[in-house]
Amino acid sequence: MLLALYPQPDGSHAALESDNVPLQIRASDHPGFLRIVLEGPDDLISKGKVSQKGHEIMVNFPGPAFAVKQQKLPVSYRKNNDALIFALKNSSDLKIFSLDSPSRLVIDAYPKADTKTVNATEKNNPPLKKVGNTPLNPLLKAPTVGLNRGDKSSPLKKGEAGGFSNRIITTSAGRKLKTLPYEGDGDFSNKLSEQYIDTKTEVTASDKTTYDYNFIPEKYKKVWSVLKAENNPFKVIAELSANKPNDADSLGIYHFIYGEALDGAKKYLEAIEQLRLAYVYSTNTELKELAFIRRAEIYQKTGLVYEAKTNYSIFIKDFPSSKYIAKAHLGFANSLSATGEFSEAVRHYENAGRGADVLFSMANALQRSGKVEEAGKAYHNATLVDSSYPGKSPETYYLIGENMRTAGRITEAKRHMSGINTGPFRDNAIISLGLIAMEEADYPRAIEYFKSGAFSKDRKIKEEALLNLSLTYLKANNLKESISSLEEIRHSHFDSSGRYKETLILLAKLYRKEGRGKESVSLLKEVVYGKEPPAEAFAELETLLLEAGERTTGELSLADLWKEVGQWMLDPSREEFLLKIANKLKPHGGPFLKLCSWLVENTSGKARTTAALELADYYVGLGNMPAAERYITVFKDSKAKDAGDAVQRIEARINYSNKRLDPALKNLMAIKEFESSDLKLLGKIINAVKETAPDNTQKVVAFYEKMINKFDGDAEDYIMLADYHYDKERDDRALSYYGTAHEKDPDDEWAMYRLGSISDTDGKNEMLDKLQKGDSLISRLAKTKLRGLSIINKIDEVYQ
Repeated sequence: MLLALYPQPDGSHAALESDNVPLQIRASDHPGFLRIVLEGPDDLISKGKVSQKGHEIMVNFPGPAFAVKQQKLPVSYRKNNDALIFALKNSSDLKIFSLDSPSRLVIDAYPKADTKTVNATEKNNPPLKKVGNTPLNPLLKAPTVGLNRGDKSSPLKKGEAGGFSNRIITTSAGRKLKTLPYEGDGDFSNKLSEQYIDTKTEVTASDKTTYDYNFIPEKYKKVWSVLKAENNPFKVIAELSANKPNDADSLGIYHFIYGEALDGAKKYLEAIEQLRLAYVYSTNTELKELAFIRRAEIYQKTGLVYEAKTNYSIFIKDFPSSKYIAKAHLGFANSLSATGEFSEAVRHYENAGRGADVLFSMANALQRSGKVEEAGKAYHNATLVDSSYPGKSPETYYLIGENMRTAGRITEAKRHMSGINTGPFRDNAIISLGLIAMEEADYPRAIEYFKSGAFSKDRKIKEEALLNLSLTYLKANNLKESISSLEEIRHSHFDSSGRYKETLILLAKLYRKEGRGKESVSLLKEVVYGKEPPAEAFAELETLLLEAGERTTGELSLADLWKEVGQWMLDPSREEFLLKIANKLKPHGGPFLKLCSWLVENTSGKARTTAALELADYYVGLGNMPAAERYITVFKDSKAKDAGDAVQRIEARINYSNKRLDPALKNLMAIKEFESSDLKLLGKIINAVKETAPDNTQKVVAFYEKMINKFDGDAEDYIMLADYHYDKERDDRALSYYGTAHEKDPDDEWAMYRLGSISDTDGKNEMLDKLQKGDSLISRLAKTKLRGLSIINKIDEVYQ
């Protein structure tokens, strides 16, 4: 586990050239050393070559071009072609290793002590005697660990068939410690100390369990006493390096004591390797178990939690009856808690004994997993065992207060958290107090707490404070300050964690409220591009799309927005939403056709049949009857319940287009609620029947009259019916329908002409006179009709 690292934005979000491989840089100051982590694709990281000159560290990456985004780090650096150059403040010794999943190159720089300090140290601790060709020499001369199975540098050739290195070194995620090329300007490999220590790790009572060392043979009891009684690991290292045993029976205990001495000397990676060899060479089951579990403990102590978790897991599987099985369950549970797998951790805490440390750790895991009620009971039971334990564990003391807060015991929680004024969880307590104030609607007080928490040196706490500060401003109706706080997280505290994603989603919502649609979409795209995008991001995209579908103006039209984000919304679980969007996309053609086609191919039930009908209706409107028939067939094959008038209406148009007049008429006669388009189609059928089956015309007209009287129509519908009766010389009925058409559309010239032509009322000349003023064909007909009427009137006058 890499702790308290300053983050560099992930390559997927950095402004990089499209042909450059993204490289991520993180760095952090630790007590006694500086850690630099380079993360990127494996084919880039695996080629990394580290060299040192004076105060500068150079990391070359031959091969594809790479790019990093500039960001403030606790060490200055620059890019020079295929190399990154880091400028240290002091000349330093280096420790280099790599990790997988993801691929990382890790450089630990230990500042060299000044001459006076070195001389004073050498007086009190004389240097170890240089020895010849011994197993210890390679460990002291090269800061590398050949742990990968198949690594030619590994001293183990025979015996690997036992499977220890293959199972123990490789973690469940495939992460390995690797030997890396190094070029330096001095021998710095023997000055390593305090490496990889997680200073937040608490040593529990169960960790102090006394091991049984009865298997130590007589020949090694003296050197063992030097290690344990005199606490002088360096003397033991010197002794063992000069006296490697020749007999196979002694190799297991030799490597075990060697590993314990290296652990005492804080040479942790070397200690892990020696304990591996102890397991491989030992024929003593008890020694194998102890070497195995000690190896896991050192991994855990050095912060390599995933490696520790893997080792504990295998120990539990391979040694279920071991006297150390409870200790293994505790170590495994602690590792699971450290990686956020709290529910699984609880299961192993239950098998780790009933000590106060176990019970409180289990309660902590329950609290962190959100099981507040269960955690409260667990804290109560643990307190019965040892009420003083929380005072010795800052994490437990803080989480007990969190349990009070999340359980609604606000007054107790406030009093409890107010007492955390120092220690590693002080800033966490400040955040909790802010949440309590926000719960009490004391927004000024909450803002004060969160602003204080924003000064935390812990990046995640800082982000938490800023996010809650934004939420408080939002509750206080201060939208501007709320956005400002979120933008600070976005631009200055980049992180791929869920809280960062939560920040972007909230900021996207606020941008939407301000009418900044494009910026909102941009943030949401950033979230959904990443791994495991939260459901809330898609919910916000749904809102944006639905709002775009309701308006006719704005930054983004629905069609444009769908082109940007539609690909992420295609999921069968959103079928109801997708049908709404499809309906709104219908006027836009292409996007509508693609979405409905996707629904037909990828969903079932109502969504599929509805989309098929929409496509059939659309293609009918385009006159593409083969496509319309294809989708009507999809509907029928699904054996869905009848969709009512929609299916009849579509089939009527398909049948009419294919000159199947009787089926088309039957479809129309099955429609329960007529529309204007149905009357128009019925009118077309009447005209077609007059030519092909005139004897059936009256039957169709009778149905037309029934429907128009029941559902009404527009002027054109009545004119069609009036023309039919006019042709049949049924002037009275024709006049009635022409009159209705004229009422519905007083400007319809044809209705006016017919009324003026066949009406016997005094107003017919007035209607024709009105028509003749125009220049259309009907106007000219009206003029002719008026002249004819004038002649007839004059003749009548003469003969009268």
